[in-house]
Amino acid sequence: IVRGHAHAFGWGESAADKAEVQFSWARLRANILEHIHSLNDGYVKGLRSEKVLYINAMGKLLDAHTVECSTAAGERSKITARRILIAVGGRPSIPKIPGAELGVTSDDVFFLERHPGETLLIGASYIALELASFLQGLGCATTVFVRSKPLRGFDEDMAKRV
Repeated sequence: IVRGHAHAFGWGESAADKAEVQFSWARLRANILEHIHSLNDGYVKGLRSEKVLYINAMGKLLDAHTVECSTAAGERSKITARRILIAVGGRPSIPKIPGAELGVTSDDVFFLERHPGETLLIGASYIALELASFLQGLGCATTVFVRSKPLRGFDEDMAKRV
């Protein structure tokens, strides 16, 4: 199965020597970004097919029953409801420290034009460890900087095995 999909993930054989395996970050990057786009698009289509009002905007609570929505185009609207559920997705952040402009977040890795090469990952979350394994598997020398213990707050038995 993996062999049949390897090309889409950037792997291929060189034309000159079928024994030599080549890797294309550009192909991997393009296919991953396309996959993420199709997932996001599928979520929106699924919500709309269930008649869910989907608004792509920043929200601001005005009171216990009112949210002001602001779109990227500057359009504003208000929505009122008896109950408001706040379920935000998180984004990693880069700390305000000297040299921070040299870093990228895990969300940004596949927007890099070239693979990152030697990499220091700061954090012990599932995403950090998954990304470290992925980059190491691509041949990037990878180090993980952990403040306390890996996977803190996850399954303790599994965290001990990491």
